[in-house]
Amino acid sequence: MSKNTIAKGYYAVFECSSEAVDVEFPGLPGCFTCGKDMEEACDMATDALAGWLETAENQFIPKKPMSFEEVQKEFPGRTVMRIPVDTSIMEKYEPKQRFNASFPKSVLEKVDAFAKSKGWNRSQFLVRASEKIISENGL
Repeated sequence: MSKNTIAKGYYAVFECSSEAVDVEFPGLPGCFTCGKDMEEACDMATDALAGWLETAENQFIPKKPMSFEEVQKEFPGRTVMRIPVDTSIMEKYEPKQRFNASFPKSVLEKVDAFAKSKGWNRSQFLVRASEKIISENGL
């Protein structure tokens, strides 16, 4: 990920209505979400922030996020809360790249059977197997 320095968290503004809780991130254009209540809105905000940061072009990620005071001043009377950046969620938004591989038929049958037993598809199996081998070899 070649991004500007990403802060450990960003301030979100919450607006509650009888139908939902809307969430927006000042300074992160287009980064918003909602939830049916405050708990769900916080969960959705964590996911939305991670997805936005992973997919945003570098020039849109601020070098310094807005401070609590700046956000409060811009949105008086609204609830302001710091949302942490969850890098494990960011990984699921990482762009995927297709590749072509050839396997012996007997090996591919074993891959497919194992993946199916875990509820995975072939790609999910290959990613997990690759990450395990890389991790075990200290790369």
